[in-house]
Amino acid sequence: MTLEALKDVNEKTFASDVIERSKEKIVIVDFWASWCGPCKALTPILESQASKKSEHIEVVKVNIDENQTLASQLRIQSIPAVFAFSDGQPIDGFMGVKTESEVERFFETLIKKFSKNSSSVYEEINNFLLEERFEEAKSASLELTKTNPSPENYSLFIRSIIGLGDLKEAEKVIDSLTPEVLKDDAVKGAISSYELIKNNKIEGNKEDTLDIIRENPSDLDSKINYSKILFNENNFAECIDVLLGIYRIDKEWRDGYAKKQLLSIFEHLGSDNELSKKGRRALTSLIFV
Repeated sequence: MTLEALKDVNEKTFASDVIERSKEKIVIVDFWASWCGPCKALTPILESQASKKSEHIEVVKVNIDENQTLASQLRIQSIPAVFAFSDGQPIDGFMGVKTESEVERFFETLIKKFSKNSSSVYEEINNFLLEERFEEAKSASLELTKTNPSPENYSLFIRSIIGLGDLKEAEKVIDSLTPEVLKDDAVKGAISSYELIKNNKIEGNKEDTLDIIRENPSDLDSKINYSKILFNENNFAECIDVLLGIYRIDKEWRDGYAKKQLLSIFEHLGSDNELSKKGRRALTSLIFV
């Protein structure tokens, strides 16, 4: 990335190139002048780090000699001066020359707190959940919702709390969400997980339940209990099969309990999960039989 590759911003374009643009990506503004020796040392460092982190950060430059009103409005008294903007607001900055390692740490802190592109963090939290590292998932997802309160991030936060077994806290978080957030599929999936676990009271143990079913295959209450046991074991494939079997026997039993439970499990697993896809196909075929 060369100096010429940086965008020149002036008083007329500052609103669009910095204020509006910062609603999509962190914008770093490098205030400089052609006569400023330290500026010539700092700008290449900003460029170098920006090229490595272009997914999250964009660097632009403002010549203070040509944009004195803007420099005055931002109270720039010496250069080089660096301002970071996010969501239309200045969020951090520094004056004077920094080393490359110092600029790198500055950028990384900004990304951690304000990045609009949280895909890597999102993936990390998902991995924590898969590995049942729920404390780490909760801590990371809480920070994520503070800087980016998106439905996807709230879904991670709710799932991490559920993983810790704190259903009361999960309920508080769910109750605090706006109607718009509650419509999101990821949040619906997390809420389905909460409701499944909250209502998953089991009677007896697995072996006793299986013995009852063997003696009386038409005992749907015991089959429901068995499906809950399988759910708790994360044996979703067999759990789905048991519920499909109940639905096949009596679609309207307990006001269509089996179908409702299946749909909740599909949301819990997520629409991209293969078991969810296969289960939905099987349920659809039974509905139209």
